[in-house]
Amino acid sequence: MRSPKKDYPYQNRSLPDLPGERWLDIPGFDGIYEISSLGRTKSLRRWRATGADKGYYTREMIMSQHVRVKKNHLMNELTYTVGNTLKHLQKSISRSTARYVYHAFVAPFDLDDKTIMISYKDGDGRNLDFRNLVLTDRSELANKSIRLKRTRSKFQELSIPIRQMTMTGKVVATYPSLTAASQKTGIHLSGLSACVVGRIYQYHGFRWEPVEKKEPVPVPDKIPSDFFNAYLWEKLGKPKTSRKQPIAALNLHPDSMPGEEWKPITGTNSAYFISNFGRVKGAARFKSGRLQVWTKEKIKRLIPDGNARRATSCLTVHLSENGRKFQQSVARLVYHHFVEKIDFNNKLHYIRYKNGKCYDLHPQNLLVGKE
Repeated sequence: MRSPKKDYPYQNRSLPDLPGERWLDIPGFDGIYEISSLGRTKSLRRWRATGADKGYYTREMIMSQHVRVKKNHLMNELTYTVGNTLKHLQKSISRSTARYVYHAFVAPFDLDDKTIMISYKDGDGRNLDFRNLVLTDRSELANKSIRLKRTRSKFQELSIPIRQMTMTGKVVATYPSLTAASQKTGIHLSGLSACVVGRIYQYHGFRWEPVEKKEPVPVPDKIPSDFFNAYLWEKLGKPKTSRKQPIAALNLHPDSMPGEEWKPITGTNSAYFISNFGRVKGAARFKSGRLQVWTKEKIKRLIPDGNARRATSCLTVHLSENGRKFQQSVARLVYHHFVEKIDFNNKLHYIRYKNGKCYDLHPQNLLVGKE
């Protein structure tokens, strides 16, 4: 759930002071950077040497700050942490802005002590006003999160009934708690817990989930930003499309589109599938290697072959076969599986597009040409 749009002082990069704003030096960066009582960071005008008796004065400016966003799945809310990166003597130091604000305007503390943390009275990590900040530690912060029902305690996690399931969803057994499941199966408790809370998908070849599992949230009609390949869209020159009905090559949503058909890609042991719309899917499977890792079914991102000096003329995809990783033209895959078989090793044959659009990968738009 997105929070309503709101302007925060740290987003304001104009030099004039905001109402009630005060400035102090940032510890360790005296005369170089200042922090304000509202959470803005200022780079001061200073001399920067470029050689013997050479250099220039930098201009005073309000710095841009980065925001780390996480989703709290229990509350269906986003949490925010604002931070900045300061440079001095060829070193870069990244910290939470709230730490500098509290140190300067409330009370000094050891900025390098990771056990000391800053909390926010209103729960909004973007509100960096010194009056909104509270000094705390991990234990106190965890207890507060439990009281506000923003997280579950380990005791709550361990006491819930769980079920053991095969990777295809067949129930193997049920247990009154994680502890009981660990004792009965001999499987490590931490792995079961990580699986139950969703940090990993499987453990020891089984899925583990609460008996009273919540119903999945229905997929909205609009394609969420996580499933829209914005990077590729920009590389293609931002063709006309929409998130509700996106161009297939830009759609990363796992659900099939209307009229979409899938076929296993030749030579990959059904590890990958190609659709008649030009989308490529990695199948849910165990990946071979020293560790048996279960991967979820996932639509793969298509890769443009263009660069800053050359426009995109072909879309490719990363695949792997028997430990060998390689790239393949998506148009070649579509033509081979939905029009007629071609020799992938014959570089004299290439795919042309009837309408000139390399992102239109429908079989009827593809032609085989010769160099």
